[in-house]
Amino acid sequence: MIPLINGINYASANVGIIIPILGAVVGVAEINYSKDQQVDDNYGLGQDAVSRGFGQNKYTADITIYKDVWNRVIDASPERDPAKLPLFDIVVTFGGAGVPFRKETLRAVTFKNNPMAVKSGDTKLTCKIDLAVGGIDY
Repeated sequence: MIPLINGINYASANVGIIIPILGAVVGVAEINYSKDQQVDDNYGLGQDAVSRGFGQNKYTADITIYKDVWNRVIDASPERDPAKLPLFDIVVTFGGAGVPFRKETLRAVTFKNNPMAVKSGDTKLTCKIDLAVGGIDY
């Protein structure tokens, strides 16, 4: 028998989401976020780059939550429009038995859309909401 060399890894069961108007959210099916920095090689005469320039950071994010949870966001929003909420942070926590605690924070978040889709045979209704993010603390 081969032992578990790396022990226990993070899994979706170890992830928690905190959104200020909801608190700790049960009903998040998926969250995605990333930071991309513009990086360009600078060239002089010849074939190879002579330096590298670093530009702007660009953040992308989305969250998929169950429709009943999204309805709570809508109901708590000014004029029932989630895009009109003041900027807020989303805290993503990782941790549990056998894995260390870690926290990552999406800063200055705004909901960008208010989607809904349903098709025949769906046993759950989820909404994938695009997020505008001002920064990410890892």
